[in-house]
Amino acid sequence: MEIKILTNVSYDVAVVGGGTAGVFAAVSAAAAGARTILIEKNGVLGGTSTVGGINYPGLFFAWGKQIIAGHCWNAIKRMESLGFCRIPEIAYERREHWLEQIRYNTFAYCAVLDELCAEHGVEVCFHSMLTAAEEQEDGVTLLVAQKDGVKQVEARIVIDATGDANLVQMLGYPCMESAQLQPSTLSVSLGGYDADAVDVEALTAELASGLEAGVLPAWTVPATVARGVFKKELRFHVPTPKGSDTSDQKSLLEISARRDAFSIICFLRTCKGLSSLFASEFSNECGVRETKRVLGEYVITAEDYISGRHFDDAVCYAFYPIDLHIPPYDVKQQYFSPEHCATVPYRALIPKGASRILVAGRILSSDTDANSALRVQAPCMAMGQAAGCAAAIAARQGVCVSDVEYQALCRELTRQGAIVPL
Repeated sequence: MEIKILTNVSYDVAVVGGGTAGVFAAVSAAAAGARTILIEKNGVLGGTSTVGGINYPGLFFAWGKQIIAGHCWNAIKRMESLGFCRIPEIAYERREHWLEQIRYNTFAYCAVLDELCAEHGVEVCFHSMLTAAEEQEDGVTLLVAQKDGVKQVEARIVIDATGDANLVQMLGYPCMESAQLQPSTLSVSLGGYDADAVDVEALTAELASGLEAGVLPAWTVPATVARGVFKKELRFHVPTPKGSDTSDQKSLLEISARRDAFSIICFLRTCKGLSSLFASEFSNECGVRETKRVLGEYVITAEDYISGRHFDDAVCYAFYPIDLHIPPYDVKQQYFSPEHCATVPYRALIPKGASRILVAGRILSSDTDANSALRVQAPCMAMGQAAGCAAAIAARQGVCVSDVEYQALCRELTRQGAIVPL
């Protein structure tokens, strides 16, 4: 069967994936003067922040000093000015990282992201899925499936911000995958009952009985679920199967996560005081912590990260602790020593041997432990901005991504308000 191409359009930069990193990659590329298209499979931007239900992006400050700024910070400040965002007090001393989490309203965030793209001239294509890619000497051709057919996109430089390295894999560049993938999270808000009347200890015992009887999923942690009921917010950590970078395996993940979460909610309705409990909201997708990562020109190690190594080609900071989730609810954490803060080298955004493609977000080149910190939204936003600026420069100058002059990249990032490691 011959595939009919509806349109054939050309751009300087094409960004695949409008999530945490991709939206700011596109805005930054456009702000640097590149004609930019943003291809997104959903009908909303923001990724994990919006469809994934995780509306707290991580840490923009380290040791009392701001380390991440630019378009991503402008979005947060715009929400704050409208009353849709809470920025907590920022302290110098080390404390539990969640105390400095910024929380915002997801609908307001969606609206602000739409505004940013419109203001900078980004062409946004929703409900569009990458289906094929081919690299040529002077650019990359993408085939994108849309509701009305297939669009062919020609771009000088492309950025993979899919979260799963889909574009990287289509172009044949090597990837890495951890031996055991961290669990994914399905977020559910609860209603219909009096949370103040919940006896957490008694509910934990009821859930433990249900688990022992085999009527609850094997990964259920009774105490964690009971505390979530008290808070009216459940975050189910569900197993992530290998291959969840594909549509088939991702479908299985989503179906099994909702099935198991629903079985827990139905069980809770049999518990004392919870007969009217219901799910008032839920994330449209599981928040996936990891699938495949690109093998880049440099692989960031856990030692690089937690020691605060300063790379000669550093493009942004990151300050979230190493945060490796071990199924179902255990976490291996490692914090920075005083005054230490990680940096991300530009080389980790370049697939090994690539000329026309960059990556941004959790698929950057990093080992398992380092990636458990770098996958968090704030540094993903920052690396998206770096990839967008670099892509625009490479497209304008007609050079390979590895030949982008570092000082020129730093100047463009700084011009756009981003913070470049000193």
